[in-house]
Amino acid sequence: MLLPREKPYLEGLNSYYLHLERFIEHMQGEIGAGGMHCLSPGLEMMIYFNEHEVISNLLQEKGCPASFVPSYEIARSTFYSATYAVKVFQFDAHAIFFWAQMPSFQRAKASLKSMEIPLPDLIFRLRQKQFSGFIDVQLVKKSDGGTLFFNEGDRVGGSYSWGRGGMSTSDEDYNSLLSRVQLNEGVFTFGSFIKE
Repeated sequence: MLLPREKPYLEGLNSYYLHLERFIEHMQGEIGAGGMHCLSPGLEMMIYFNEHEVISNLLQEKGCPASFVPSYEIARSTFYSATYAVKVFQFDAHAIFFWAQMPSFQRAKASLKSMEIPLPDLIFRLRQKQFSGFIDVQLVKKSDGGTLFFNEGDRVGGSYSWGRGGMSTSDEDYNSLLSRVQLNEGVFTFGSFIKE
C-alpha cells in the first residue's frame, strides 16, 4: 500500500477506542478531506473521505496486493473485526480524488541509487518511455523523501515529507527534492500503474 509522505494530521490512535462513523464525521468537520490509515499485523486499510462522504476503501491482506472494496460496509465490518493502529492524513480537495482512485500498481523488485543514476536523468528516461506510475525517493541518511507521480511520461505531482495536502504540483517542492538528493544519497523504488 502506498501512503502519503506528508506527516500525518493525527497518529498514535487505537481503533479499540474509536467509533468509526462518529470519528470520520468528526474528521470531515475538522479537516474536510482525508485518509484514515488502519494497520494490524495481518491487514492494512485506508478509508478515503471528503467533507460529504466516504469516497473509497482500500484493503490489503498481508502478502497480497491492495484492492478497493466495493462497499463501505465491508470496510466497516473489517474495522470492527480487529484492533488497528490508526493515523489520519489530511488531503487538499484536488488530491483526495487522486489518492482515492489511484490505479493498482506493480512494484519493481529492484531499486536504484542516486550514485548509479542522477534523478533528473532517470526522470528523462521515464519520460521517453511514457511511464505511468511513481518513483519513491528516500534519502539514505535522513527521514526525508518524496513520491513523484507520472502519467504517460509527464510528472503530475508529488507527495513530500515536508509538504502538506497529499499532492503538490509546485516546481519548488520538486526542485527541493532534487537538491536534497544531490546533497544526500537517495534510493529510488518504482511502481508502475496497471492498465485496467
